[in-house]
Amino acid sequence: MVRDPLSEPVWFLPLKEEELPRINELSNIPAIAQHFETIPPVSMEATRAMWSYIESGLMSLWGIHNSGRIIGGAGYYSQPPGTRLSHAATFFLYIEPAFQGMGIGTTAIQFLEKTAKERGFRRMECMVAGSNPRAINLYVKLGYEKEGEKKQAFFVNNSYENLILISKILSP
Repeated sequence: MVRDPLSEPVWFLPLKEEELPRINELSNIPAIAQHFETIPPVSMEATRAMWSYIESGLMSLWGIHNSGRIIGGAGYYSQPPGTRLSHAATFFLYIEPAFQGMGIGTTAIQFLEKTAKERGFRRMECMVAGSNPRAINLYVKLGYEKEGEKKQAFFVNNSYENLILISKILSP
């Protein structure tokens, strides 16, 4: 079925604890899980452990809502305030496969950049598997630059892949 992302709005709402089961469900969809650091199956306990980072303020996660449900997540984490790295937000994004390719990723990154700037972050960055050209192309299209590669840093599908380091300096 072809969906028009403009026919229904996409909402970014701060994650609620009662939505963790849906986040866990998304985390275990193979097309999403292959790009996570956690090796599937992702347990509900691991998803609940992530909640403690959200509560501490070191991680922010918004549910991407469309069609009356959460279809993905967008967020970032940072170093604690007062460190030499606390000006940078490391972002992540995942979208249910049926909703990919409709501009939601672009909207999500723009949303993350806006909130990061409002919170005083100067730099957005990400590490993305070299085998994920769709994400790399999206980030480059949005002004992110490739800074380098971490060789054989990501183990997926029984092999080691390079992680591409990308970043963007947020304008004041």
